[in-house]
Amino acid sequence: MKRLLVVLLMLLLLSNTATLLLARFLFSPADVQMTTRGESEAGLFWEVWELIQDKYIEPVEEETLIRGSVEGMLRSLEDPHTMYLTPESLRELLIHTTGSFSGIGVEITGGEDEVLVLRVIKDSPAQRVGMLPGDRIVKVDGESVLGLAVDEVARLLRGPGGTEVEAGIQRVGEAELLSLTIIRGDIERETVFAEILDDSIGYIQITSFDQQTGTDFAKALERLEREELNGLILDLRDNPGGIVDEAIEVGKAIVPAGEITRVVDRDGNTQERYMSQAEPRDYTIAVLINEHSASAAEIIAGALHDSGNASLIGTPSFGKATVQHLQYLSDGGGLRYTIAKYLTPAGHDLHQNGLQPDIMVEMPPEYFLQYRPIPRDLKEGDMGEKVLLLQEMLHFLGFPLEKSGIFDPLTREALLQFQRHEGLSADATLDITTREQLRSVLGEQARQMDAQLQAAEDLLKRT
Repeated sequence: MKRLLVVLLMLLLLSNTATLLLARFLFSPADVQMTTRGESEAGLFWEVWELIQDKYIEPVEEETLIRGSVEGMLRSLEDPHTMYLTPESLRELLIHTTGSFSGIGVEITGGEDEVLVLRVIKDSPAQRVGMLPGDRIVKVDGESVLGLAVDEVARLLRGPGGTEVEAGIQRVGEAELLSLTIIRGDIERETVFAEILDDSIGYIQITSFDQQTGTDFAKALERLEREELNGLILDLRDNPGGIVDEAIEVGKAIVPAGEITRVVDRDGNTQERYMSQAEPRDYTIAVLINEHSASAAEIIAGALHDSGNASLIGTPSFGKATVQHLQYLSDGGGLRYTIAKYLTPAGHDLHQNGLQPDIMVEMPPEYFLQYRPIPRDLKEGDMGEKVLLLQEMLHFLGFPLEKSGIFDPLTREALLQFQRHEGLSADATLDITTREQLRSVLGEQARQMDAQLQAAEDLLKRT
């Protein structure tokens, strides 16, 4: 029975039928010829299996051994994009790639054993009950979430539409814990953000390619183009990719008539070409990329660059342009495995190579301070990395001190000066009000020193 169970699982992993595709993968299901593996070929596997089952110091569940065997088999491929997904991991993946889920409608972040609300989605259940960016979530349904990972708190907040969840939050300026009862609903994540910059330069940021990204991009571009643009900045920094179909829709809206990308199999044979019929723009496009721009983001950046009407600015992209196929498995999990890769219209192989910017612009280290967790519970005499981080933040904001890693009188005075400057209670404590204001000011200061965005603006002003 044990052997039959494992053989069935192996056969299922090798099957290409009855699949669910995250993107519209173009390979039609092929007949799979299965062969029965003899005892001699699998002898080592069964030898180890029996030894663990019979003689290992502790009993081991068969399910544990099966999943471990599968994970080990996939690790041997040395492909980070081929993986076994537990049922829980599969649900998380589908949430992140479809862009829709049932929940309260907030983006949260963690650090220093706390969970903070970064953004409240417009018209979401959270917005309707008055939740605000900067709120600190300390309880969910009456249970403390202090010390829990952000993903775990997110799972507690999500749930079927129409169900209730109670969030206990601490808010800047409020002494009492606020309790908000929220009715969960269907949430659509925004991925496209657009505005007009100085000199009639359009700016569109795409944070990922989820459902509706293509439609939202086309609408945003049309809205901006009514302003007679002198240039367009397409910001694909920190965009990990997503649904390739949505990237293709973006390409159809902005890439001049011709090829957007092509899909090739492991033998180099072209399986499909994606084409655009868009009219060429009469303005120049600058595309911002960095080391976290990957997959679908690289496809669009590469297509625009090969069209000859766009310059790439920033740092080299990640270099991930392979096609993954998702197969549901019998345990409720899934197998995500690589079946092909994408090339740019000029035939550039993105995978592991990435895109090289035309204008290389590194961001200063201080820019990234805005993403670091704000230290708390520090006092004079403390020392270590958290103190050094606080000193770097205060020094970046222009307050004089020595970056020593020791909370000395100069550090205390710099913190007092920051609190006075921001109109806060000046007591040199890192309470929630001080930390949230420090986070806000760091973000404002960092945006003013976005060297990559500035380089793009300068380029478009010259053309």
